[in-house]
Amino acid sequence: MSDPPAELETPAERGTPQPETREQAMVRRDRRVELLAAILLSAATVVTAWSAYQATRWSGVQAESYTTASATRTESVRASNLANRQVLIDVTTFLDWIDATGEGDEVLAADIHERMRAEFLPAFDTWLVSGEPGVEIPPGTPFTQPEYVLEAQLDADRLEAEAAAAFDEGGEANQTSDDFVLAAVLLASVLFFAGLAGTFDSLRAQVLLLSLGAVTFLVGSAIVVTLPQSVGF
Repeated sequence: MSDPPAELETPAERGTPQPETREQAMVRRDRRVELLAAILLSAATVVTAWSAYQATRWSGVQAESYTTASATRTESVRASNLANRQVLIDVTTFLDWIDATGEGDEVLAADIHERMRAEFLPAFDTWLVSGEPGVEIPPGTPFTQPEYVLEAQLDADRLEAEAAAAFDEGGEANQTSDDFVLAAVLLASVLFFAGLAGTFDSLRAQVLLLSLGAVTFLVGSAIVVTLPQSVGF
């Protein structure tokens, strides 16, 4: 049997590429949409997990900083109370010396002078020689002299500064944690947009949803990248 004429052969028999049918084009388009959605979903999932991890880490930093601030402030109050007691002792001693000197009891005044606290003596001695010659009690008080320095008060001021710094650090950590939570919320919406895109047949709807997801992903990722990172293993 002879072969059929070439003009009677179908395009498939000649090996000529067939034009793509509408169904094939839709299948190919859906596969591309699914691929883009899968890539967007994967990236958003990873960044969302990292944001949640960072939010947890910074919440821990916040709690630790607030605990440190509270403990340090307690130590500051304790040191301040000690300084107040020491001031009360110095004031009482000074008034006793004033009374003894005013009554002309030099022995008692000298005894009180010897019993003054070591931190009070430099200021008292400086004040004592600040008056005019022959004046037993100079004007003013020793407590305004620059030599009057209490170590306990210095400790209280230092601890208070440390407590304030720790509290501020806790506030910054709290804000950072909130920012990571915001980023996680934005990235969670990416999962919604990317997942919803595959449910539509309309190309316009798919492109719109994927575009919204991509923009939201970029915004959320930018927030995550610009925030300080806390890594601990």
